[in-house]
Amino acid sequence: MARTAVKKKRKAKKGLVIALAIVFIIAVIAAVIVFGVYRGMHIYLKAELGDGAPDASKFMKNDSKASYVGDSDVSLTEEVTYLLTVKSENMTRKVVLIVRDTKAPQAEAKNPSITIDDKTLKPEDALTEIKDASEYTVKWKTEPIYGKAGSYDCAIELKDAHGNGQTIKTTVKVLGVVDVLTHEAGTPRPTLKDFMVVERENAELATDLDSIDWTKLGDTTVEIKFDGKTFTSILRIVDTTAPVPDLVPVAVKVGEEVTASSFAVGCDDATEVKYEFASKPDTSKKGSFDVSIKAADAAGNKTEVKGKLFVCDDVVKLEASNDTLTETTVLNKLSADYAGFKMETEPFMLNSLGAHEVKLTKGDVTKTVGVTVKDTTAPTADGIKCECSTGYYCEPIKFVENINDVSAVKASFVTEPDWDTEGEQEVEIILTDRAGNSTKIKATAVISPDKTAPTIYAARDRYCYVGEAVAYFKEAFAVDNADPEPELTVDKSKVNAKKVGEYDVTYTAKDHEGNSSSVTVKFKFIENKITDEKLNAEVDKVLGRILKDDMTLEQQAYDMGTALTSLTADVASFYNLSQDEAYTKLKSVFTGETESLKDLGVVMTQTALDSYALANGYGKTTAQMTEAEKVSLRYAFVQQQLSAASGDFARTSGSWANQVRVLKLQIDSLKASIGQGLINLFTPIIQAVNNLLGKLVTLANAFKAFTELITGNKNSGSSGGGSAQIAAAGTAATDASTG
Repeated sequence: MARTAVKKKRKAKKGLVIALAIVFIIAVIAAVIVFGVYRGMHIYLKAELGDGAPDASKFMKNDSKASYVGDSDVSLTEEVTYLLTVKSENMTRKVVLIVRDTKAPQAEAKNPSITIDDKTLKPEDALTEIKDASEYTVKWKTEPIYGKAGSYDCAIELKDAHGNGQTIKTTVKVLGVVDVLTHEAGTPRPTLKDFMVVERENAELATDLDSIDWTKLGDTTVEIKFDGKTFTSILRIVDTTAPVPDLVPVAVKVGEEVTASSFAVGCDDATEVKYEFASKPDTSKKGSFDVSIKAADAAGNKTEVKGKLFVCDDVVKLEASNDTLTETTVLNKLSADYAGFKMETEPFMLNSLGAHEVKLTKGDVTKTVGVTVKDTTAPTADGIKCECSTGYYCEPIKFVENINDVSAVKASFVTEPDWDTEGEQEVEIILTDRAGNSTKIKATAVISPDKTAPTIYAARDRYCYVGEAVAYFKEAFAVDNADPEPELTVDKSKVNAKKVGEYDVTYTAKDHEGNSSSVTVKFKFIENKITDEKLNAEVDKVLGRILKDDMTLEQQAYDMGTALTSLTADVASFYNLSQDEAYTKLKSVFTGETESLKDLGVVMTQTALDSYALANGYGKTTAQMTEAEKVSLRYAFVQQQLSAASGDFARTSGSWANQVRVLKLQIDSLKASIGQGLINLFTPIIQAVNNLLGKLVTLANAFKAFTELITGNKNSGSSGGGSAQIAAAGTAATDASTG
C-alpha cells in the first residue's frame, strides 16, 4: 500500500511537471506569436475619462500611421474597457483601451464680493469654469462670516464621483460699501449713493468730498457711516481720456522764438497738460505756417493737433472786446515808422482770440502785422437758487445767469452740494472763460424730491399703410428734468394694422422716481393703393391754384414764377429779409433742400412731406413720386407752412422796410432800363466805327498789294488773315444791326 501511494504521488508530480511544461511551451509560443504579431505596437493603452479615444497611431511604438477599423467611439462619462481594432501596414490587430477617471475636478477661484445683507453664498458661486468628466460635488471647507464686513480667506472642496478631489482657496469680501470706486477725472463727482452697496436711510459720508483734490490721480480712502459702524471705500481717480487742446493762432516777429504752449489757451483735461512741437517751426522768414503740436497729460494720454503760426514784420496785442478792429487802432499800437500806411485787411471783431494777420501798405511797400487778441478779463455772472431733484446731479451752469464775457464760459463746482440731502445748500461755482480767466460765484441749491413727470416730444397724429410695419419710436422721445434716461413705452393694443381705420396710440414716459406722463395720438391706417389719375388730380389741384387751362407753356411757367415771386416778397416782408435771401430759402421748393427753410420755421423733412402727402390725398409717399410731383408737393407744403406770411407784403407795403425794398427794386429796374437805353444809343455808333475800320482795312490791303507789285517783295505774315477777320466782323455787325 505504501509503495502504491508513493507511485501515485510520483505519477502525479510527473503529470504536473508535464502540464507545467506544456503551459510553459504554450506561453512561450504565445509570447512569440504576440511578439511577432504585435511587434512595434502597444497591446493596450490607458485614456483619461472625457478625452475620448486617442489617435490610432498612439498604439504604435515607432510613430507609424494607423487607423481604427469599425466603431471607435468611447464613453466620455463612464469608466469602461474597450476592445478596438487597429490597422497599420496592411495588418489588422485587436487592441485594448482602458478608460479611467484619474483627475480631480478643475476650477478657478472667482474671489467674489457680497454685501452685509447677504445671508449665504453658494460655494459654486465663488468658483468659475468648474470642469470634470463625471458628476462632482462642491462644498465649503471654510466659509465667510455673513453680515460682518471684512475680507475672508475661504476654502472650497471639489470631489468627483470616482473619488478624485482637490481644495481650492478663494477670498470672499463682505461689503457694506463698494470696495473700490473708480472715478474718471473731470467728470461729475460721485455721491453717497455711488459708494453704497446696501440701502440705508441713516448712511452719511464721514469724509468731506470737498477736501479731495479731484485732479490728483491715485487712491483716497473715503469713510461712510451707518448702522453705528464706519465703513471704508477706496476712491480711485484715473484719467483715461486724451487731452483736447483749445488752440489759437500765434504771431511772432521774424527771428523770434515761439513755444508750443503759447498756442493753447486751454485744454479739456482734468490734469496738467504739457506741450511740445512735433517739429520746431522756422521763424526766419515771413509767412503763414501750419505747425504740429503734441499734448500729453499727467496720466500719459497723448494727442497731436495742428496750429497756425504767423511770422510777421511786427506784432501788436489788443484786449478782447466786441468792437471791430480799425486801421487807427492798429497804427496807434505801432511805431512812427508805420505812419502813412493803410490797412488792406478786412476789419474783424476783436472777440476772436489769438493772432490775426493784417496787411498794411504804403505805395509799393507791404508790411504784415500780427494782431494778437488776448482776453485778460474774468467773466461775471449772478448766482441763483437752482431747484434740483434728490439724488440727481445738476449741471453747475444752471446755478448762474447773466453771464458776461467775450468768449465761451464753462462752469464747475468749487463746493458741490450733497445731492442726497434735501433742503437748501450753499454752493460755490467757478466760471472759466476760454482764455482761462475765472471767477467764483455763490449760489444756492434747493434739493427736493422729484415730482415732475417727463415731457414727451414728437408724438403726433400719423398716417400709415395697412399691412406695413410701423416704427412707433421713429420720432417720439422723452426728456426729464432729473432722470437722464426716462423710460418711454407705447400702448398700441387698440391698433389693427391690417385694417383701414383710425386708432388711438398712447405714449407713456416714466422716470426713476415713478413720475409719469402720457400722450394719446391718432394713427390712421389707409390702403397703399392709388392710381396715377388720382395722383395727377391732386397735383393738378395744386397747380390749378396757379395755372389756367388756356395758358401756353410759357404763360404757365411765367405764372408759377410770378406766384413764387409773390411768395418771396411776402416772406421777405414778414421775416424782414432781403429779396435775395428770401428767394434763396424758397429755392428748396425745386431743389428739395431743407436747411434754408428752417430759418423760416418750416421743417420740410421727408417724414413731414410724407405725412402731408397722405393727409392731403396724394396717396403715396415721396419715394414713389416723380420729380414733378415732388415739386408740386413741396410747393403746396411750403405755401401752407408760410400761410402767416402770405400777403404780408401787400398788407404792410407802406412800412419803411417794404418801401425800401420797393425802392431797391425800382432802382434795379431803372438801372436796367438806362443800361438798355445806352446800349440802344451807342450800338449804331459802334457799328459805324466797325464799318469804317473795315473799309480802312480794305484800303490797307490794296496799298499792301500795290507795294508788293512795285518792289516784288511779298510778306508771308498773318496780317492779311487778321485784316480779313476785322472786315468780316464789321460786316457782321452791320448785318446784325439792320436785321
